[in-house]
Amino acid sequence: MPGTISIGNEGMTQHYEPIAQLDTVVFSKLLDRDPEQIKKLISSCEKDGFFYLDISDQYSAKMLKTFEELSSTMKQWFAQPTEVKLKEFAISMASHGYKPIGSQAGTHGGRDGWEVLKTGRFELEGRWGLPKVVEDNYESFSTFQSQCHYITHVLLDRISNALGMRGAQSLNNFHRNNSPSKNYGTLTLVFAPQWGLQVFSPENKGNPSLEWEFVEPRPGCAIVNVADVLRFLTNDRLKSAVHRVLPLPDVDRYSTTYFLRPNDDLDFTDGDGNMTNVLDWYDRKNNMYEAPSNAQDRSLLVGGLYKQL
Repeated sequence: MPGTISIGNEGMTQHYEPIAQLDTVVFSKLLDRDPEQIKKLISSCEKDGFFYLDISDQYSAKMLKTFEELSSTMKQWFAQPTEVKLKEFAISMASHGYKPIGSQAGTHGGRDGWEVLKTGRFELEGRWGLPKVVEDNYESFSTFQSQCHYITHVLLDRISNALGMRGAQSLNNFHRNNSPSKNYGTLTLVFAPQWGLQVFSPENKGNPSLEWEFVEPRPGCAIVNVADVLRFLTNDRLKSAVHRVLPLPDVDRYSTTYFLRPNDDLDFTDGDGNMTNVLDWYDRKNNMYEAPSNAQDRSLLVGGLYKQL
């Protein structure tokens, strides 16, 4: 089942069911290497592949304020006519520029229904080819992206140490700061203040009554999910849950996502048991997104997870 969105009298009340029961990890305590929070972090990654990250502490207040300011700016930008936004058309489908609605395959033979403005960290640091809205708000974009990068690297460090992956095997060694990388990640940090995100938990595989579950928006929290490469690098110990986003009735939905990227030349064994690297995997996966839905290879689109469902 896809889940249920129930709208009450005159559309004033909406109920989203069922709701995913995800753990909450407190970032400020992770910074202090709190054993209980590290234990919860690993458990969440092993069980669900998704968790809430509480960033409501006083030191994260500036980040949340910057996020609110950028959200307001970007809502105005997306409200412009499409022909205006197309002036910032994606330089590549990888990590930089504007992707309009309908440029990728959607469900049931249709096209996708989402648009996005991507800003690559490498391009932002070099101030190269930046969309005007990013250039005009450079300090806010740069600060927010640096904060996201810091948070995801702290998470990666705590995960790596807890799994005994230290020294040359540390997960942080697979993420060079000076390497421009593509649209494929190890951890994803999501700011989604509206309903619509759903998760298909790996823990529920084989359950005939399995349903998609809504991820409840929570003030002061980001959502973190384990991406496919991190699952591969940990030999499937950490889970990468299949997820999707449903449109909201009669309202635009906005979210902000930061992808932590591994090195393009990082080798790993994919979900089909084949040796590949990040760049090759990305190219094949992106080509499938561009292909008609009936030609798409599910093993690429969901990282091989179809074998587990």
